[in-house]
Amino acid sequence: MSKPNKEYLKPLVAYFAFGASIAILLSLGIYITNSLSNKLYEPSHISSYSNIVEAAMPAVVNIYSQRVKSSTPKNYKFPYDSIFRFNPKIETILGSGVIFSPSGYILTNLHVIGSNNLNVTIELADGRKKAAKIIGADKGTDLAVLKIEEAENLPSLKIGNSDEVRIGDVVLAIGNPYGVGKSVSLGIISATGREFNNPFSNYIQTDAAINKGNSGGALVDSKGRLVGINTFIRSSSGGSEGIGLAIPSLTALEIFNDLVKFGEVRRGWLGFNIDPNTLRSSGTLLVNYIHSNSPAEQGNLKSGDIILKINNKISSYEDLFREFVRSKPGEEISLQINRLGEIKELRFVAVAPPE
Repeated sequence: MSKPNKEYLKPLVAYFAFGASIAILLSLGIYITNSLSNKLYEPSHISSYSNIVEAAMPAVVNIYSQRVKSSTPKNYKFPYDSIFRFNPKIETILGSGVIFSPSGYILTNLHVIGSNNLNVTIELADGRKKAAKIIGADKGTDLAVLKIEEAENLPSLKIGNSDEVRIGDVVLAIGNPYGVGKSVSLGIISATGREFNNPFSNYIQTDAAINKGNSGGALVDSKGRLVGINTFIRSSSGGSEGIGLAIPSLTALEIFNDLVKFGEVRRGWLGFNIDPNTLRSSGTLLVNYIHSNSPAEQGNLKSGDIILKINNKISSYEDLFREFVRSKPGEEISLQINRLGEIKELRFVAVAPPE
């Protein structure tokens, strides 16, 4: 028998080697693809948030505010010599609050306690009820700070960085909806930087169920950190429809610090307005009004200017809120603006807003 021709076998060996290499590469590619796919689409390993809720829930309190609700008909005018009066009625408003300090400071919404309250009672997680003193309130952000005495080592929440929350992050809303008792709902962050008829608003939007009584409660992230104070809902029915709004935690923390330290919130003010229609349609910060005798007027800002940068940061509504609402009187703020195609740099010193 003749020996096989080695020259004839060489192409055949090369062919099989090439085929084996392709098979290995394809197998490796499929493995990598499947691994990445599993990482991208596999369900979260968290099957329960019970540990987070167990740690966070004691820091959320129930608030009962009694206030006067007059039964006098609207627009009724008493005769000068009348001795008759309609008897006032007392109503109790239910809400929630968050313990911000182990020493007994509690943050809630101003509308939870009201401006004509008779007394405010705090119910702690262990069932104890304590009278609360109002330390300060801020109408601009609808926040108020309360203090209960004879309290120490109360549970409090770690404050998360609300500037870093992202759309799609998992959050839990903890509060006392409809007065049924402490409850938790789960959802995601739907949007950030929401503005609703409030120049100080910069709300976090969530689809976690928020109902009446949740106001003042905690919005916590998947690590149990406070990222917002639940404030109100956008609803046509009065119930939760998946649009809950919360005040960001960093805003709440700054308001809390001012109210505890000064009894009021001290804000900087420049004195100009942004056109809301242009902001909604294109996100552009177009100046449409300058208040007279304001720092904006004195610093040569004009109606029609487009703000490009705020303190050297690319302009956005969220940056506008952070830099202006969080500024204090006496702080310097710089703006880069586009005025009819010409780029200008302007500097202003914020002042206290007019009464």
